[in-house]
Amino acid sequence: MVLMNSLVIGSTSQLAKYFPESYDKISSRDFNPDNVDSFYDRIYLTFAEQRTFLAENESFYNSINVDYTIKIIDMMKDKCNKLIIYSTSELWNNVNGCISIDMEFNYHYTPYIKSKEILCEFIKTNKEKYNNVIIIYPFNFNSLHRKSGFLFNKIFNSIIKKEVITVGDISINRDMIHPKIIVDESIKKNEDAIIGTGELINLKNFIFDLYSIFNLKYDDFINIDEDFSLKNKRNEYFSCDKYSSYSELIDLTKKDFYGYKIS
Repeated sequence: MVLMNSLVIGSTSQLAKYFPESYDKISSRDFNPDNVDSFYDRIYLTFAEQRTFLAENESFYNSINVDYTIKIIDMMKDKCNKLIIYSTSELWNNVNGCISIDMEFNYHYTPYIKSKEILCEFIKTNKEKYNNVIIIYPFNFNSLHRKSGFLFNKIFNSIIKKEVITVGDISINRDMIHPKIIVDESIKKNEDAIIGTGELINLKNFIFDLYSIFNLKYDDFINIDEDFSLKNKRNEYFSCDKYSSYSELIDLTKKDFYGYKIS
């Protein structure tokens, strides 16, 4: 059997855009394992990352984040050396301070986060069967590939199109990291890991700096309306392990914009 490179399942996801061009990439929709006739070193499941903001019940999230994900894992785990899935650092969003992989989950409930807990606990409980499955818990990541409905889709479009937008309270602190760092670290990992910048970043300051990069004034384009604020609760938590920095987040986001040929 010839050892191939790597495969990304979920070709329209943000993360998929940052894997090496040499990696095979396929859609997760109507997935058919019979179409995968190679053995891979690593397979990455990147689909369903863009559903976090939807106000749906548990069954909606479980159908994709649990049932369908496990179905694909079962189909593909014997076709690779390592299979990487993506959960969320939100599983610790009720913690103040840094979080590490050895800490128990502690979060403010949402159906989305609950679905991620169910999946992770299932994998960990059945580790003998899923001994080649690696779980990555990423912190907040955004890029110009964010789909509509998310704050940063609005921010990025505002900068590109020079449009005024209305957002909720953004005077909050988050550990934020660029998706390229998530991908780069995922390629290296051989065990479960939380991946974040390792520091709290003020969301308002970050957005201010993004406008400044293109000589745009934040106050000319941002209106604040508390009714637009996120309803789900989070404490101020961040990764105990530092994988990036604020300056790198700015630099990589700037490169994303230049990739869109902004003048």
